[in-house]
Amino acid sequence: MLLRELRYSLRNLWKSPGFSLTAILTLALGIGAGTAVFSVIDSVILKPLSYRDSGKLVVVWERVKFLGAAYTGANARHEHIWKERNSVFSDLCLLGVGTRSVSFGTDHPQLIGSLRAQPDFLNILQVMPFMGRNFVASDAIDGHDKVAIITYSMWQSFFQGDPNVIGRTVRMNDTPYEIIGVLPKDFQFPKRNVLNSFPSKQSVGTSPPIEIVTPLVINPDNQYGWNSDYGNLVALGRLKPGVTVGQAEAQINIIQQQIVNEMPADQRDNSPGALLSYVQPMQDAMVGSSRRGLWMLMAAVIALLLIACVNLANAQLGRAVARQREAAVRSALGASKWQLVWNSLAESLVLAIIGGAGGILLAFAALALFKRYAPLDLPRMAEIHPNPAVLLVAVLMVVGCGLLFGIVPALHFVRTDPQRALQQNTARTASRQGRRFRLILIGVQVFGCTALLLVTGLFAKSLATLLGSDRGFETSNVVTAEVSLARQAYAKDPQRIAFDDGVLNRLRALPGVTSAALVSAMPLEGETWIDGIFRPDRPTHHPPLSNFRWVSTQYFELLRERLVAGRFFKERDKNANSVIISEASAKAAWPGEDPVGRLLRWRNTNFTIIGVVADSHTNSLKLPPANMVYLPFHTLPPYSVFFMVRSSQSPEALLSNVRRAIWDQDPEVTIARVKTLDAQVKDSLSTERFQTFILIAFGIAALLLAMLGVYGILSYTVAGRTQEIGVRMALGATRQGIYSLTMLEAAIPVITGLVFGWAASIVAGRLVQKLLYGVTAVDWMVTLIVAILFVVCATAAAFVPARRAARVDPMQALRTE
Repeated sequence: MLLRELRYSLRNLWKSPGFSLTAILTLALGIGAGTAVFSVIDSVILKPLSYRDSGKLVVVWERVKFLGAAYTGANARHEHIWKERNSVFSDLCLLGVGTRSVSFGTDHPQLIGSLRAQPDFLNILQVMPFMGRNFVASDAIDGHDKVAIITYSMWQSFFQGDPNVIGRTVRMNDTPYEIIGVLPKDFQFPKRNVLNSFPSKQSVGTSPPIEIVTPLVINPDNQYGWNSDYGNLVALGRLKPGVTVGQAEAQINIIQQQIVNEMPADQRDNSPGALLSYVQPMQDAMVGSSRRGLWMLMAAVIALLLIACVNLANAQLGRAVARQREAAVRSALGASKWQLVWNSLAESLVLAIIGGAGGILLAFAALALFKRYAPLDLPRMAEIHPNPAVLLVAVLMVVGCGLLFGIVPALHFVRTDPQRALQQNTARTASRQGRRFRLILIGVQVFGCTALLLVTGLFAKSLATLLGSDRGFETSNVVTAEVSLARQAYAKDPQRIAFDDGVLNRLRALPGVTSAALVSAMPLEGETWIDGIFRPDRPTHHPPLSNFRWVSTQYFELLRERLVAGRFFKERDKNANSVIISEASAKAAWPGEDPVGRLLRWRNTNFTIIGVVADSHTNSLKLPPANMVYLPFHTLPPYSVFFMVRSSQSPEALLSNVRRAIWDQDPEVTIARVKTLDAQVKDSLSTERFQTFILIAFGIAALLLAMLGVYGILSYTVAGRTQEIGVRMALGATRQGIYSLTMLEAAIPVITGLVFGWAASIVAGRLVQKLLYGVTAVDWMVTLIVAILFVVCATAAAFVPARRAARVDPMQALRTE
């Protein structure tokens, strides 16, 4: 019987190709989107990390009161004490994630992701090399640390899978390292922008995947201070069996108090909560910032799928009413109610199965596009792929959708009285019995679509606010180039200064270039080198903190930052201890005073403040302007330098010339990236842009489905009320009155859905408030725009059925029976 009903359903669907194709495409898009998004959520959030017993892996952060941050990377001296005194960790290690330049043959050096870690790192992860050996304690001794373990992908791409790779050398930052091992093929470790040592403040930037691991040499007693050097390294540990995260955090906090008591008096802060710890599961540390956004996308998919199912339920209900006489005949011939229900459900399940199969294929394609265009800071990108759990969810969505939009017409058959159905006019019966339910379905569609559009509007306005806000600097026609200098070749300050000056002279000589400068940190990539603003005239243990930057002349002029007081750097400042601060730094360290001419102490040297620049969103467009201190780059020439060029010509045409000018100075330096500053702005908002784009796509699809639902239901209702409309017009009703009657029928569920959707969007907006910038959960401008959009679209969708109703010929309608 089951197979017979399935064959019968296929024949019926084949007779209605328009409806069948529309239903299959609608389901394919909905199920495909749901499968793709759930695959991302499963790989990023739900699936355990790809290490043995990964639930025991934790990251230990420090909460330092004077830093004003929620948490930060551990001080190496503190971590050494934790390791000696704790009883909750099987082991602890420090690691630093970053990038290094690698040289092969005569090609220019390449930038790869690197990891420096203490020797116990792989033991904590419970990972053994695929080839070669692990690190040993002696590898972390200065002078014996020039060994490396490479990833399987690096072994294949750089060494072509050479089985004799163990013992070969690779030059990193112009220093030879001996390869002692190759990691397994499935080894993955988070990049710098995923597991950052200063996650509470630093925004994420782009970073290549980890390709090489080297020993981290740590001398905690001499190399690190008691109450400084935070945020440079990450402490990774494995909990002992039976130990919880809470128990580990409690014990580390006890040790933290011991550390405070042992600090020298001039470095100690005895106030409550001066030094605390925070133990966090490693997976949460990696995924935390992405969790809310991904669940929001899943909610948007569910809303879209619900609207699609309601739309199909409406269409199936109309088909069920049209086939009411058929069901009555089958019932009269002995068909049971179960057979009638299965006959209706079989058609819905056939549609769901075909649409689901297409949706799964679409999901595979969508995942490939997602991995290509998704934000670069999304964690565990390499692990995103379909798996049995995802396919199971896809099957459940197929069955759920089939039942959801098939159960209503199936129940309609159960309630049908065969004798009455054979005697009554089908259209009149349908109009009288099903109209109210169909109007409720319109309201449900409008409710889901309104909530989705309002949340989408909040994200769109948030993104527009970020893009349109006053940054405090200009990005047009500016090209940036990141250059990494080898520490061995450029070990001395004069060598780095000569290179920087040489490149600046070459860049300023390029055709069309109006100015060129350098800075020690890429704009819009977060906070770096946080230090105190010390006043020699007012010594204090905890001065206000600021971001320190090393810049060249023309830097402020190139970015067109506004000078508030004093002057910018000139060539004569190369041999003078001059410094420029931002307005925020001036207010924090010299409240109510004129800081120009005052002294700022850094590294036992006094610097004279020569200027104050206006605050700018140099670190992040999503955070308030930070305290900034700018010093001439000659005082501490950076190894990683960012050259900036402003041109009167198209910046895209300048990219290759900038690269050539740098390599003309030294072909052995590593150019990590060359890009326009406008592109950097877009990349800094990649997550917000991606989320908004996806939500807009879902919102447009939901709006189209909802409007199709309004159009379809009103068209069917008008067809069922043809005689009623004819009677009304025969009794004197005007065309305007028929328009009003039809429009009013659509207006009630649309307005009701708008109201409930607005209420739901308030709740959703509060849940995602942390993802919004400059926008509250209740934004009347967004609400008004969405309401007007919906009214216009609903009016357009209802106009054609209303026009059809107003053009009914009364005499022809009265003759129809």
